[in-house]
Amino acid sequence: MAQLKFIRRPTPVLSELRPLYKISQALLILHLSGRGGRSSLPKIHLMNWALKTPERIRSLATGAEHGQLKLPIWGFDPALAIALNLAFNESLISPTSKGFELTDSGKAYVQLILSDDSILSEEKAALKLIGKKITEEMVDTVSKGWE
Repeated sequence: MAQLKFIRRPTPVLSELRPLYKISQALLILHLSGRGGRSSLPKIHLMNWALKTPERIRSLATGAEHGQLKLPIWGFDPALAIALNLAFNESLISPTSKGFELTDSGKAYVQLILSDDSILSEEKAALKLIGKKITEEMVDTVSKGWE
């Protein structure tokens, strides 16, 4: 009778699912897209969703320029929810009535990310392109259409 032998090998984790990557991305979103380093949870998820493809970034940039988002729906990423929880546990963010805001430690961490051009360069460029032009009201208007 033949025998099967299994050898356990390491499995790479996609960068998109790595906690440190997602935490860094979330902190950049709060800093570059939120007013005063704070943002609602739906807006954080919207920006995270947009960072996944250049087409989504262009769509948000166009919506930001026209003052109106034309998105039917966007995804809510469980990996981002975990990253936000970890960032909260590390005192990088604190909860607000509608979402999260950067703490002093979070702001210092963001400054480290911004000071190195080789870290998250595509994400930084995309978020700077959109800037703070996507308002909470714009996000609320689109998300109310889901009900």
